[in-house]
Amino acid sequence: MQGPIENALMLVAAGNAYQAGRDMHGFWPDAPTFKFLKLCEFRLPPESGNDMDEYPLVAADPLEFFSLQKANCKGYRLHFTQRKRGPNQQIDTPDRILAAFVGGGPRFLVEAVGQLNSELWEGFHRLGDRNDPDRRIWLCTHILQGMIPAKEVAPTDTATALAALRKVLPEIEAYAREEKHDNFADCFARARAALDSPDVEDAPWLEDLRRYTGFDNKQIGLLQAINHAWVFGGMGSWNDIGGGGERYDTLSEALYSALNDNICGLANSTYRG
Repeated sequence: MQGPIENALMLVAAGNAYQAGRDMHGFWPDAPTFKFLKLCEFRLPPESGNDMDEYPLVAADPLEFFSLQKANCKGYRLHFTQRKRGPNQQIDTPDRILAAFVGGGPRFLVEAVGQLNSELWEGFHRLGDRNDPDRRIWLCTHILQGMIPAKEVAPTDTATALAALRKVLPEIEAYAREEKHDNFADCFARARAALDSPDVEDAPWLEDLRRYTGFDNKQIGLLQAINHAWVFGGMGSWNDIGGGGERYDTLSEALYSALNDNICGLANSTYRG
């Protein structure tokens, strides 16, 4: 999956681990999800409502954010929604086609669940110093999008999401085989296998993942399946096939929707509020 989506998923999982008392030392900036991030801050929108005015800083990094939230936050959840485009930006191109572009794809919102109200935060990525010696070229600012009664926010139904993913994977794999797109068919096959037999061999990235998220083997398997099946990118990706007809479009939309639901479902499976 694209970096900004992974960042949102890991932020929610790590936030819930923090709430549960797990040792999160080094999550920022050392967790693998931040490998290319120079900045990960949290700000409020300008009181004036003018985008050109100052955005007040709430927290300079995720750990400070978790610390400030701890007393009044029951935990974190993740949601995705249709991206609202501006005037003259209403195009017919599906979100899955635009997923590889900064600002493309659906919006992923991090919900900080309060006793009565929830805060909804959205991360905005922008290019920083492309010549950064450590290759940390991206800057991310999370901006509070609003407050909503916590009881009005419905989390993703994880069982339904997983059932949808299990249904579409063999269907799109069969289609890919028929169309001689064996490289993509192999991706879908690996995704199916990961759901039932996750690769949990010892590896540095896996150790970090467990430490910062508390994922069990089942959750790791789902993450691996999502990564194997996430074929929506730019040149050379599943999107680049194009022109595949109604069956291609239907299966692609079904897979894209199932993956987004499962990304949220995986994040929300760490919520214990």
